Amino acid sequence: MEYVKCNFCNNNDTKLLFSKKDKFGLSDCDFRVVQCQNCGLIYANPRPSEDEIVKFYPDTYSWKETLTAKSKITKVIRRLEKIYRYHLLSYETSKVVKVAKRKKGKLLDVGCGSGDRLDIFRRLGFDTYGVEISQSAEYARGHLGLNVKQGDLFEANYPDSFFDIITLHNVLEHTHNPQKIIEELHRILKEDGIVAIQVPNIDCIQFKLFKKRWAAVDVPRDLYYFNVRLLKKILTKEKFVIINIDHFNNWWHPPTLVITLFPNLDPQRAWAEEEKRGNPVLKRLLWIFWTLILPPFAFFESLIKRGAIVTVYAKRQLK
Repeated sequence: MEYVKCNFCNNNDTKLLFSKKDKFGLSDCDFRVVQCQNCGLIYANPRPSEDEIVKFYPDTYSWKETLTAKSKITKVIRRLEKIYRYHLLSYETSKVVKVAKRKKGKLLDVGCGSGDRLDIFRRLGFDTYGVEISQSAEYARGHLGLNVKQGDLFEANYPDSFFDIITLHNVLEHTHNPQKIIEELHRILKEDGIVAIQVPNIDCIQFKLFKKRWAAVDVPRDLYYFNVRLLKKILTKEKFVIINIDHFNNWWHPPTLVITLFPNLDPQRAWAEEEKRGNPVLKRLLWIFWTLILPPFAFFESLIKRGAIVTVYAKRQLK
């Protein structure tokens, strides 16, 4: 574990907001979440070091088609999960393509997990690359045949001005040095390229209501928490220009709300249970039920720009 100063302003004056345990039970620690008294950045402190963090990503953290299916109903649920997941990811990728105004080119997905999003971009005709710190990189390479490097963005060491599009979907908050990540994105992005950064939004209604119970507070994997103001600040500092801010998600994907209200229905926990005891059918059905019921509230959040997830699109400043 390591103690750090604020990544934005290097200030060490913080106040404790709350403490929370790892939902997977991989540590007995109460992880502290603090807020910088100078710039307002919220972050975990102390936190796992870069060498320690990988152990907090279990194999069931990312969805995989090869997760154990011990019964017929489990196999059916797995097929439905894949249809649902690819539907959501197709919606996300279509937004990136629309903002980028590109139908081909080199595309990098940072923190690509098991590679499903990259798979969709590849089907659309993009030359795809991925980087992932967890063992899910092996699945992306072996099961999907994707060009994915295991490690962090700096270890990948891509060439200057190499990518037309770079995406980070719910990844920046997991990185140890977001400012350095943005700086590296600037180096490897083409002059006319775009970057899409999606993060949990601490200005959302859910965080105001539920605080540490909000499902997007996923310590110790989450190291930082952002809002639009903070994202604008870090991107501007690293010579990016904001071109679009998107508060909306797919109607049938009420981000984090179901898991916030009913933590035991968390799909990641269900996948872990399946690996040990077979499929928890009732929990999966209840998760589907509430996912169908709650979208209107999630849509309202987004409509007033207080949604749980925000995506910021940016391009390099012209010299």
